[in-house]
Amino acid sequence: MSPYDRVPMAAPVQSLTHFSKLHRTTIARRAEQHRWGRAFTLLEVMIAVAFIGIAMLALLSLHQNNLASVIRGQDLTRASMLAQQLMSTAEVARFPDPGRTHGDFNRDYPGQFNNFRWEREVDVIPQFPDMRRVRISVLYGHRLSRRFDLVEYMHNPNPPPMPNQPDSDNPATAGGDAGP
Repeated sequence: MSPYDRVPMAAPVQSLTHFSKLHRTTIARRAEQHRWGRAFTLLEVMIAVAFIGIAMLALLSLHQNNLASVIRGQDLTRASMLAQQLMSTAEVARFPDPGRTHGDFNRDYPGQFNNFRWEREVDVIPQFPDMRRVRISVLYGHRLSRRFDLVEYMHNPNPPPMPNQPDSDNPATAGGDAGP
C-alpha cells in the first residue's frame, strides 16, 4: 500500500458538553473585556465633568466681563455726547462768564440719565484776556466714580481794545488833533 492510500485517522471527538462550556466561557470573557475594556470608570467620568464645569465657569466669567465692557462703553458714549451738548450750549453763549457751575440732566432729559452729573468750569487765561478755557466734566457710573472731560478754548468775538491803542468809540483817545 502506498502512502497515499492510507486514510487518516480522525481525531478523537470531544464531547458536546465540553465544547459548549468552552464556547460559553469564551463569549463571557469577550463580553467582560468589551464591557470593561472600552467603558469609562466612574473616576474618569467625574474628572471629565469637573473639567467641563471649570471650562463653563471660565466662559461665564468671560461673558460677564464682556457685558461689563459693553455697559462701560455705552456709558462713556453717553457721557461724551452729553458733554458735547453742554459744550455746544457754551459755544452758543459765545464767550461765557468765568466761574463754576454744576447740575444734572433731569431738566433736559427727565428720568433718562440718573447716574450722570456735570460740572462746567470757565477760566480766564491771564496771557490772553480775550480767551476763555471751558472745561466740561461729566461724572457717571457707580457712585459717579468715572469722569469724562471735554476742554475747549473760546475766543471773544468782540475783543477788548489793546493797551496803548486808540479806541474809536472813545472820543478822548480817538485819533486826530488832540491839542490846541
